[in-house]
Amino acid sequence: MSTYLLTWNPRVWPKEQFDIYYQKYTQGKILKWSCGTTKKILVGDNIFLLKQGKGNKGLIGSGVVTAAPYYAPHYQEEKRKEGKESLYVDVKFDHLSNNQFKTPISRDELNAPEFISNIWDSQGSGKTIPADIADGLFDFWNSRIERNEQDFSGPDEAESSKLKEGGKKVITVNAYERNTKARRLCIEHWKYNCGVCNFHFEKTYGQLGKNYIHVHHLKPLSEINKEYDIDPVKDLRPVCPNCHAMLHRKQPALSIEELKEIYTIYNK
Repeated sequence: MSTYLLTWNPRVWPKEQFDIYYQKYTQGKILKWSCGTTKKILVGDNIFLLKQGKGNKGLIGSGVVTAAPYYAPHYQEEKRKEGKESLYVDVKFDHLSNNQFKTPISRDELNAPEFISNIWDSQGSGKTIPADIADGLFDFWNSRIERNEQDFSGPDEAESSKLKEGGKKVITVNAYERNTKARRLCIEHWKYNCGVCNFHFEKTYGQLGKNYIHVHHLKPLSEINKEYDIDPVKDLRPVCPNCHAMLHRKQPALSIEELKEIYTIYNK
């Protein structure tokens, strides 16, 4: 399975058109997107969507390809009137952002050593994201989306966090270092089953759910009073998004054991 970069530039394809697409996304519909001249994209391949141009730019979407490249009328009205076509893939987006003030991952954040590549400045859609970059990018992306989508400000803060309480020492945690490395080691030990309900995405959704799981920090960053090294086995647990949200319905967050007890009571 490969990962490809699709692009959107509001100067070329107006924001009004994107808004229409976004509404379709919220309705759970599959969207077609230009893939440049790339014909090798396969069903099941992953994609990231990069917003380009001026202002806030960066990664705004992720999803899975549901239809291999095909030709259809061009996305630009002028070229469409001339009878021109463009190459498209169908995409089932699992996340798409329409926040004009902030992207989930900014273009500047893609300059981090783990992600640096000429691909982010590519003018064409459909470029291959190198596998070594894609692996870490998925971790960072998932942690950022978890934070944005959940109704809590919890341990998966994805931006560099600086916490200071009274005279306590300032703690700085770099998210893409923490999530990429610690998350991988956590999952290598605990595997992809939810630590609360035992749900497994790949066993339920097949290839679509492969390698998908949230990672829960057992000790919130707000409770840490000194710099520390995360122990991926002791400090982290894989959990499904539903259980992750439920863990944080209480303040302080419920423990894995507490939520598992509640789950058992209602799922006998």
